[in-house]
Amino acid sequence: MAPSSMTPETVVLLHGMGRTWVSMVLLGFRLTRRGYDTHLFGYNPRAESLNELTERLKRDIERKVGARKFHLVGHSLGNIIVRNGFRTGFGSGLSRIVMLAPPNGPAALASALSRFPVYRWWTGDSGQKLGDPTFYESLPVPDVEFGVIAGGKGQGLTFDDANDGVVRVENTKLAGMRDWILVPHTHTFIMMATDTFRLCDRFLKTGSFTS
Repeated sequence: MAPSSMTPETVVLLHGMGRTWVSMVLLGFRLTRRGYDTHLFGYNPRAESLNELTERLKRDIERKVGARKFHLVGHSLGNIIVRNGFRTGFGSGLSRIVMLAPPNGPAALASALSRFPVYRWWTGDSGQKLGDPTFYESLPVPDVEFGVIAGGKGQGLTFDDANDGVVRVENTKLAGMRDWILVPHTHTFIMMATDTFRLCDRFLKTGSFTS
């Protein structure tokens, strides 16, 4: 997407599992109108391992962003790819991160489905890791400012506490987060909501959702 100024900050957007980069187009368009240069990172978890996805993300950033100031906005699994990148780091250009509906702890749904061959095929290496407590114990916490936007419009069929339909609200929280906020949206469509966009823009500018 075209930048609106000569030296814009870049926002790299990562979609979640079972989606494509198209799911982040509307959010990217809205951020572009606010003056950011945006880059949509697409991936297929069946085709690449989590480590391979992370390394490709870093190569994309190096090639398309360079040394400019940039931010990361991830949805769901996109945030795990980002956190995995902090095993070696992203470089000095990274400023802030916004996590949309992140599974920052073992995902109950992933754990329940992990024994089914269709789920294992559909989600690949990344899907198996989402339900693995041992994996989360080793997953780094970002060393830059990051905020979490959690969805609260869930379901009671497979959950007995607050959730967004896929991730428990409590599992979105992560020690070290600069800010956290709950919005009335589902896991699947949280990235398309107008208030989500406004919160992303505010955090990227100020480091807070409530400034």
